Amino acid sequence: MDISTDKKDYFLFAFTHSKSNFKGELKIKLINNYKIDLKSIQTIFIEEDNVLIPYKLNKIKYQNKNNLTLIIDQINCESKAKQLVSKKCFLPKNHLPERKGIDFYSFQVKDFVVIDKSNKKIGIIDEIVERPIQSLMVVNTNSKEILIPIHRDIVLSVNHKKKEIRVELPNNFLDLF
Repeated sequence: MDISTDKKDYFLFAFTHSKSNFKGELKIKLINNYKIDLKSIQTIFIEEDNVLIPYKLNKIKYQNKNNLTLIIDQINCESKAKQLVSKKCFLPKNHLPERKGIDFYSFQVKDFVVIDKSNKKIGIIDEIVERPIQSLMVVNTNSKEILIPIHRDIVLSVNHKKKEIRVELPNNFLDLF
């Protein structure tokens, strides 16, 4: 099987946060609300020294909505599991369901132009800061960086072909920055 390990083909979905027991089970915390069919996942990629290393999964145990325990083929003792604590976990982007309308994945909109409802260019998206309660677009204008909440009352449309996001900001919103 030919597996790409170019990070642009993957998305960050979790962090390892502790070992589970002496058998080498590893606990992970999901960091986003991506609707991933985890039962279909056979391999995850853990970043070690800035390289994505594939690990074959034997089993996934669900602790709660955002916490899972992984049983990994190559990890069968506590010392091996300890080496993987506090690491980033990635999956291939093809595991994500397609999003439509104003829904988008953070990696899809980097460098998109943000335009207000009166067709005025606000700036370009540098990154999306994902938080459990409120995610934000970090938009670089020529003179400053502004944070725009990602909310259905603010984001009017997303055009992937034109690489544009149209927004309707509250009155005087940009004066805050």
